[in-house]
Amino acid sequence: MTSLALVLFLAAESAKPKVELKVNPQFAMLGVGPRASATVHFRLSIKDGGDENYYCPRIEWEWEDHTIATEESDCPAFESAQKEDHERTWNKSHQFWEPGNHVIKVKVYKGSKLIRTLDGKVEVSGEATPGRFRER
Repeated sequence: MTSLALVLFLAAESAKPKVELKVNPQFAMLGVGPRASATVHFRLSIKDGGDENYYCPRIEWEWEDHTIATEESDCPAFESAQKEDHERTWNKSHQFWEPGNHVIKVKVYKGSKLIRTLDGKVEVSGEATPGRFRER
């Protein structure tokens, strides 16, 4: 009886939603020259683990200058979703022009309900690029 309880407990543990935000690189160096920036890549992965709140969410990326990028997926209904539909990945890149510690917020929504907020952190070193040289 104890082994059955352990199996059920482990199954329940593995069914929890998994949300992971990776930052690459976590330490970036501004290039040399007047148009020097550091490009950082962000990868958000969500496995809903059977939790409908995490299935096919709306993702909001908020950068330090308060600009926001929103992404939504077109997904089949939760009840008819295939195994691969329960895992989603989003990729974003962002250029940094200033040295310092930068924090990016990623918000996960189900409809209008905020489910989770994650912070992506990157440390940029080097000399700042003057605004007149920055790409727009």
